[in-house]
Amino acid sequence: MTIDDLKRDFSDRLGARVEALLTRGGEPAWEMKDLYQPSPAGFAGCLICRDGKRLTWELWQEDEETWNFQSSLLTD
Repeated sequence: MTIDDLKRDFSDRLGARVEALLTRGGEPAWEMKDLYQPSPAGFAGCLICRDGKRLTWELWQEDEETWNFQSSLLTD
């Protein structure tokens, strides 16, 4: 999976186009390894939607086939 694949997947999950994926620290994510979180194992970061919404997100594997996704709206 690439960053572009992840943006497309999140766009489908959220029903809004994801324009940018960022690390938890707010830096642009260029590769999947930029988003990897060892504990709990999975991926996490922030994202920006086309409409300007900013969200935090987490993606982790529950079993060998199921990926769980959670997001929360960031407020200014």
